[in-house]
Amino acid sequence: MKTLNLNKLTILLGLFLVSAFFTTSANAACVESSAGVIETDYSGNGENPVTDTVADEEVAAGDQKRSCLVTPIEYKLVFYKYGICKADPSLGDLSSCAMLFEVPAGIEHDIEKGVVESLAIPEFAVEPGIYPFSYVSLSNKLGMKWSGTMQASTTGEDPAGNAGDGIYCWSSGHGPRGSASQTDGGESVATVHGATLASSDNVTIDCGAAAGTALFNYEIIPRFSEGYCDAALAANGDKSTFELEGVGSGRGIPSVSLLTAADVFATTCQTAAKIAWTTALSTSLIVTEDSSFSMSIKATDANSVEWDGGDNNDILYMDSGAPRIMLEIEG
Repeated sequence: MKTLNLNKLTILLGLFLVSAFFTTSANAACVESSAGVIETDYSGNGENPVTDTVADEEVAAGDQKRSCLVTPIEYKLVFYKYGICKADPSLGDLSSCAMLFEVPAGIEHDIEKGVVESLAIPEFAVEPGIYPFSYVSLSNKLGMKWSGTMQASTTGEDPAGNAGDGIYCWSSGHGPRGSASQTDGGESVATVHGATLASSDNVTIDCGAAAGTALFNYEIIPRFSEGYCDAALAANGDKSTFELEGVGSGRGIPSVSLLTAADVFATTCQTAAKIAWTTALSTSLIVTEDSSFSMSIKATDANSVEWDGGDNNDILYMDSGAPRIMLEIEG
């Protein structure tokens, strides 16, 4: 077994897409009327004011819709574990995994597009061998910072509930939002990270005649399956498996589950604290005595900005689009 220096593990934000709720789709982005300006059409069409660059399951490319995908300025994530495994860890057995890091308190890291940094972790050891799976544990509370320019004046709201109007919009720091409500009435959910906003108070983007200062908005993901938080989660922490996605050494079939703070599968929204993300890799990773490692976190056009859906120009919030974590091994 070889001990590898921590400076061989680096972190980079680049190009990737995972849409809201960690489902996968084709790469799409808000259509711009000019460079850096999101095309918005509120004139008699406020219900569906934007377009994006490709079709999704419901709307053809170029058709008007109420949301489109943007690139966040910055992510704030908390990592607990990252490892590679000889056997499938998605059912909770990590005994075959070699952890590149495992920090019970978590490592909070701000990730900016195009910035390469070392991740502050202890030294780690990896036994040479073949590893068909990767495993990541991170907080289910995700921080996102964003700002954008609109073609037409848009209405947002500050954390105090004051409406702002203008072509400049930014994440306001209001929150956290939840990806699910307590019931169909849209009530707040009590989570381990604090109470989420009720749906009647979920506007987390402000707008104005001059550009404002973007702050982190947070989204908590208390369940993956469709439903409300007054119902229990599905088996194995609401385990969900998606279609083959990704590129290069990170290509594979991802499965996600929700964990409690004690690293067991969560059975309710209220106890969900972490996301366990397993990828069954299309090509196994091969580790030798001379291997070096680089870790990439890639996310562009991953976050969906949502409008009200009424006959107005009201913008609401930005959904999470978690970055995809990939490991490159050389040697």
